[in-house]
Amino acid sequence: MALQDLDLQTSYRSGRDALLDDFYVPCLQESSRYDRAVGYFSSTLYQVVGFAFTDFARRGGRMRLVCSPALTPDDFEVMKTADELGRRAQQTVREDLERLLNNPAAVPATKLLATLIANGIIDVRIAFADKPSGLFHDKLGIFEDDDGKRVSFRGSANETWRAWGYNHESFDVSCSWRNEPELLRTREHADGFQDIWRGREPGVLVARLDEVTNEQLLAISDDDLDHAIDEVRLHQGRKLNQVTGRPLMEHQRLVLEDWEAHNHRGIVNFATGAGKTLTAIEGVRRWTDRGGAAMIMVPGRDLHAQWIREIEIEIPDAQILPAGAGTNKSDWMHLLAIFTAPGKPSEPRRVVVVTNATFASDDFQRRMRTGSHLMIVTDEMHRAGSSQTLPALEQTAAGARLGLSATFRRQFDDDGTDRLVDYFGAVLTPVIGLAEALMFGLLVPYDYRLHEVTLDDDEQDEYDQLTKRIGQLVGQGERANDAAGPLQMLLIKRARVLKQARSKVPAALAILRDEYRAGDRWLVYCDDKAQLDSLVTECLGAGLPALAFYSGMPSDRDAVIHSLGEHGGIVVAIRCLDEGIDIPVTDHALILASSTVEREYIQRRGRVLRRAPATGKVSAEVHDLILVDGLGGALTKSEALRALEFVRLARNPGARDRLRVIASLSADPIQLPDLLDDDESE
Repeated sequence: MALQDLDLQTSYRSGRDALLDDFYVPCLQESSRYDRAVGYFSSTLYQVVGFAFTDFARRGGRMRLVCSPALTPDDFEVMKTADELGRRAQQTVREDLERLLNNPAAVPATKLLATLIANGIIDVRIAFADKPSGLFHDKLGIFEDDDGKRVSFRGSANETWRAWGYNHESFDVSCSWRNEPELLRTREHADGFQDIWRGREPGVLVARLDEVTNEQLLAISDDDLDHAIDEVRLHQGRKLNQVTGRPLMEHQRLVLEDWEAHNHRGIVNFATGAGKTLTAIEGVRRWTDRGGAAMIMVPGRDLHAQWIREIEIEIPDAQILPAGAGTNKSDWMHLLAIFTAPGKPSEPRRVVVVTNATFASDDFQRRMRTGSHLMIVTDEMHRAGSSQTLPALEQTAAGARLGLSATFRRQFDDDGTDRLVDYFGAVLTPVIGLAEALMFGLLVPYDYRLHEVTLDDDEQDEYDQLTKRIGQLVGQGERANDAAGPLQMLLIKRARVLKQARSKVPAALAILRDEYRAGDRWLVYCDDKAQLDSLVTECLGAGLPALAFYSGMPSDRDAVIHSLGEHGGIVVAIRCLDEGIDIPVTDHALILASSTVEREYIQRRGRVLRRAPATGKVSAEVHDLILVDGLGGALTKSEALRALEFVRLARNPGARDRLRVIASLSADPIQLPDLLDDDESE
């Protein structure tokens, strides 16, 4: 890939976009040069993008940074010449550096910055206005790749982690390949930066870091860039582990403030593991403090039990009414009207936890009391966009509404997504994507291991025949919208060929034999029960401690997860562990089968990245099987894109080059994705 291959918007703003995930990291990953002029810079930014700068440095990437020290009016009062101002500016930088080094919380990020400078990856110059009333306050950035393509941006964001992760920021983006005006704008921005860098900008003085400051930086720099980045992450993890109880973190507090400012409406768009549940429970606490009733909607049985446990811990005085998920129907039918009625602050808190299917039922709808007193929280809110649940939700009047999801958009269903947004309200600020979650230490860093497998000859023949028939139907104008139509049926059949390729189970067994160590905690995703049974049988035959986990299994599913946490082992699952289930103990994931539904593979990755301080977990590994053809190209482009998404934020970005080759050799002539989204089957 290159900058031109990125799907970039013309502008970005907090709340609507995850600035790191959607813009900063993708651009940095595809660039060999990054020029940045900012009014304010902080070394803590490199807690944000340390993982991205590793790959940037290995590819020979270089950054030029112009930033401003904090000069006071008194400085200008006593300084008489530009040289004196320059000396004072250098002194200010040294004082800032010493202050950071005396602050234990800032040392790892400061050392990382020093290491980047010492290795020639970042070249820093100081800029300051030559008048006491002026500030150097430019906010310009330019990414450039090996092909000379440029992406420039200008707006409100400084080069700090708070600007990219927390603040409400916005900026406009220009791409040199889009059209002539944007080409000219990127050239203008590049020329403008060059003028600042060389000290030719009127009213702005520019100085290099002096020898004293450089010596300070060299003295604290790390010989190993990877080690410097790991230290930042380990420090963040240690800081989080020291927190007692579960107070809100800053991003959780800020998003609740935004929810309240928007009349208690909105969507919490946090990556898996970033604390959506705790955020929502705090919202429930605040709402029920004044006598309101609360209702939590969840898509399935496991999340239902998990939410009840979490509420019991966080709001021990709450009265909880479970509905659905195998609970006694007569109990909730009798009590639902009482639990959802208007109340008073002096009365006990009332919380209903209900599955989507039960919520949409006629019995539940008739007995529920709606109105301005009611708060609706919908976990994995994209699942509430189904044809069964969405109409019932839309007719439910509620004074407070909170949607939760790491991936709230319904793939291939823009109408359903729009209706959900109309009901819940806009995405709240801040948005916490995977990059932000890694930055804050909410998730552990991970390595991505790619394993290439092929179809057997007869499977390849079947795949080719299905692809040919799909192409014929597409050529005849057939559309895949019809769930029972011939094109959709062929797409489903072709997807099954890929997911159930016979080579996958032997490949998975070989990986587990080579990689599994006693005490490891593996989570293996299969396509169906037959594939699961086959792999479990093979593992047990090889002496590997494998346990099955699937919906409707006869044994106790909670016991399986408990055993994994206590003793380690290998849990082989189908799709029932995809969404929302908190399994922080896993440290390895192996994906045999995954649909082209983006949220499925993103959430599967998220499952294994959750922090688990009790087990000493500091990192994770994701193993992924990708089908390739005889030429080494991806059998489907969708699998290559999934792999590129996985490797994008991994600690070992060397697989990117191999993936570029796989993607470029892909012979898939069908641009349509496999449109099967069978989330509702679980």
